Amino acid sequence: MANSKDYYERLQVWEGWRVEVGKKMRPLYEDYADLKNEAAKLNGYADYGDYWRGNYESTDEGQYGYTRDELRADVKRIYTEIMPLYTELHAYVRTKLQKVYPGHIHSKGFLPAHLLGDMWGRFWTNLYQFTVPYPNKPDIDVTAAMVEQGWQPIRMFEEAEKFFMTVGLYKMFPNFWNNSMFEKPTDGRQVVCHPTAWDMGNKEDYRIKMCSKVNMDDFLTVHHEMGHNQYQMAYRNLPYLLRDGANEGFHEAVGEIMSLSAATPKHMKALGLLPSDFQDDNETEINFLMKQALTIVATLPFTYMLEEWRWQVFQGIIPKNQWMQQWWEMKRDLVGVVEPLPRDETYCDPRRPFPRSRYFTRTIYQFQFQASLCEAAGHVGPLFKCDISKSTRNVAGQKLRKMLELGKSMSWTRALEQISGATRMDSRPLLDYFSDLLVWLKKENADNNNWPGWSTTDPNSVDAFKVRLSLKSALGDEA
Repeated sequence: MANSKDYYERLQVWEGWRVEVGKKMRPLYEDYADLKNEAAKLNGYADYGDYWRGNYESTDEGQYGYTRDELRADVKRIYTEIMPLYTELHAYVRTKLQKVYPGHIHSKGFLPAHLLGDMWGRFWTNLYQFTVPYPNKPDIDVTAAMVEQGWQPIRMFEEAEKFFMTVGLYKMFPNFWNNSMFEKPTDGRQVVCHPTAWDMGNKEDYRIKMCSKVNMDDFLTVHHEMGHNQYQMAYRNLPYLLRDGANEGFHEAVGEIMSLSAATPKHMKALGLLPSDFQDDNETEINFLMKQALTIVATLPFTYMLEEWRWQVFQGIIPKNQWMQQWWEMKRDLVGVVEPLPRDETYCDPRRPFPRSRYFTRTIYQFQFQASLCEAAGHVGPLFKCDISKSTRNVAGQKLRKMLELGKSMSWTRALEQISGATRMDSRPLLDYFSDLLVWLKKENADNNNWPGWSTTDPNSVDAFKVRLSLKSALGDEA
């Protein structure tokens, strides 16, 4: 799903998983929703979605108080605020994909769900190869350089540790190097490869479980996961029940701010992964921002829609006999993505039961953190160029470390104020980070008559209808 340019091959894989796994999962998901709702109500919550949102609740006084309903309202507000940027990105990507898959995407329509770079459409990172604004400029994806220089997976972890120490954070404990799983085992063991960070609870054993490969995306993921470990190490001396992030989004955001600095061309050049004569000009900057936006901006509507659908399912607003109907109506309306094949109520297209709000809130927090840390570091210039590892006397790192050491001993609203000066989520730092890209996208789309947005009056575009008619002839008995 990352590399194929064959429309029907992608369609076969996308649909095949949803038939073979999704349909079998449907009755289990229904039971899961019922049981989780029952458990939540027994614990005093209105429903399971209400329980999930409880992670953000603060009973602190005055401006530091925060309710579950406020979270829902804030997430909707942030979604609305980032939509001008997202719709311009969506229009640009749509036009580029029309050239890759001619005849399959309507010029004012939705993006087919199976063409978005992975099985789920959560991140559009793999679309960069089709959408790079200035393809003749030096490649800012340093994967080839890492391979050419003979990097091994362990080096990615070693370089990430150096980064943290440069910022003024922690050297990893010996147990980290002895007990972590950095690569997929070659002895035949079955393992879950999804990257995770582990706190073993004894104040000295912190681990990563990851089937890492030598590439830029995994290098940034290493920074993210080890960022979790840094947070865990920072609050390790608190009482056990307070050893956690201020809220679930904070834990995710800490890892992401490390990736923001590590991803900059300046940092990659310092590592010798970009040529010494690499020039950071306007075109390379737009390429960099595009790559960042495909990962960061594109995922926000995806996550918002997913959580809003699940919250409504748990509330009973969406009955079971309308799950897929409402799923795809919301997907088209809120995300601008369409199902490439008809669905019915035997499918279960939501892929996993875990709460995803943390991945929405973390994206907002990470830019609030980054803006504040860059200011403390004395950074001058666009936010996207800031590398906090260059902070004089580790001022930025000291500020971050003080917040990390709080763990869950203070309401997240106070912890956020301590590091950023705000007590609520604020989308302005994120929009500031991508402001140059937004200006470029608006001009690019206007110059090429790319219409930002999508028409929701007809859920099945003419091109999508043609796909349905041609599927049988393309796939034969496998259709």
